[in-house]
Amino acid sequence: MQTQLLQFDTHLDVNAFAHLIDQLAQEALLEEVSLNLKPGLVCRNSRGSHTDMDHKLFLLSINALKGYCHDQFLYGYHAVDFERIRQRGLLAEQDMLKETKDINTHKGAIFNLGFACAAIGKCVAENRKVKASEISKVLQLNWNHKLLHHLKRHQSNHGQQMREKYGITGAIEEVASGFITVREIGLPCFKRTYLKTQDIELSSIQTLFSLIAHVKDTNIVWRGGLSSLLIVQDMAKDFLQAGGVLQVDWRQQAQQICDYFVQQRLSPGGSADLLGVTLFLYKVEHEFRNII
Repeated sequence: MQTQLLQFDTHLDVNAFAHLIDQLAQEALLEEVSLNLKPGLVCRNSRGSHTDMDHKLFLLSINALKGYCHDQFLYGYHAVDFERIRQRGLLAEQDMLKETKDINTHKGAIFNLGFACAAIGKCVAENRKVKASEISKVLQLNWNHKLLHHLKRHQSNHGQQMREKYGITGAIEEVASGFITVREIGLPCFKRTYLKTQDIELSSIQTLFSLIAHVKDTNIVWRGGLSSLLIVQDMAKDFLQAGGVLQVDWRQQAQQICDYFVQQRLSPGGSADLLGVTLFLYKVEHEFRNII
């Protein structure tokens, strides 16, 4: 963990809390994109299955999002309405697209982390424990209905098209559920692996493969159809059943899977977004463990 644990009165230092949350979100995004051996995804040393983006572009995009999670935390803390939270997310998308010249690098992360940070702000305002279970409850209590029934779904969105064609749910349902996949798959896997390895990289890769094995990733279905989804889920499951990153030759095994993703032009973008949320919530729980 890079950030120093802060000790302060929650009621007097709301802006300091907001700054810390923004910093943790930046760290989570930087750690996620800088991981190598992520199948089909942009890494420090690879473009993955993407020809229009690379690690440098992601760094520019992340930098453009500074201050976004700070604002969303304060929106949650001050109980602003759903529409203002949504509009702040749209503004962040504009900042991202301006920096990347209209290449979508972090739309999913903006949506996920925006509502996560608003929920954390609300937790602080209500003197709740700042941990994943409470953040999840706040999300469901306050925004589940609006997310599922009032948020406009764009027909041009790949995820929405996969939802209508195959009944596969995506980011909206995940956030509305209070990040059920992160709570049930991502965080338990990360914590379990970190306990064994004391290594952020190994824990992150193990978590990514666990997410790929379980998530019905609309990015994969869009690019390769349901058959490709089933194939890569089985590949991830086989990797994990053999020990995952606890194998001596795990890097060679992971590289073979990476090669397949690139050959088939597949990219588990939804799983990558959830890894980012997992890293963020882990950091939040760690930093706030002695504050509230």
